[in-house]
Amino acid sequence: MYSDIINNNKKNMEKCLNSFINKINLMSQNRLSPYLLNNIYIKLDNKLILINHISSIVVENSFTLKVTPFDLKIIKNIEKSIALSNLDVSTKIINYNIYVYISPITETKKIKILKNIKIEAELNRIYIRNIRRKSNNKIKILLKEKKIDENKEKKLYNYIQKQTILFTNKIKKFVIKKEKELLN
Repeated sequence: MYSDIINNNKKNMEKCLNSFINKINLMSQNRLSPYLLNNIYIKLDNKLILINHISSIVVENSFTLKVTPFDLKIIKNIEKSIALSNLDVSTKIINYNIYVYISPITETKKIKILKNIKIEAELNRIYIRNIRRKSNNKIKILLKEKKIDENKEKKLYNYIQKQTILFTNKIKKFVIKKEKELLN
């Protein structure tokens, strides 16, 4: 019963950490890849759809991606979604393709990337603490229902706190690693 709370807590914190790492790796990528556009959605018929599901994305050259929509009526919508994605890219429609240009990483761009990484890290620390709060609330319910005693409650709180510290430290270490990579 309470092992479920601990396991779910750990699993949710791991999901949060993995999502953070994937996002930061995309954000700080020095090479251009079709995966750069993997998390961009477009709204079609009141549904959010990934643009890589409704178009082909190929690397044109070292600074350009070519996006070819399967349906030409949505080409402007795809371009708008890419432009609004905070990936610091520029777009241009030529014929029936969207060309996505990424500039080489300059010192100014590195500083901007680092700033965004730190913002993202703080958001994910907040998400981790929210996961902790939800788990602690479940423990409180177990205590109220007299399914656990106060000693067990304290042990569970301590265990969840240790998990929280572990995952926030992993975020911190990953940010430090990325800072070193970008600044070298």
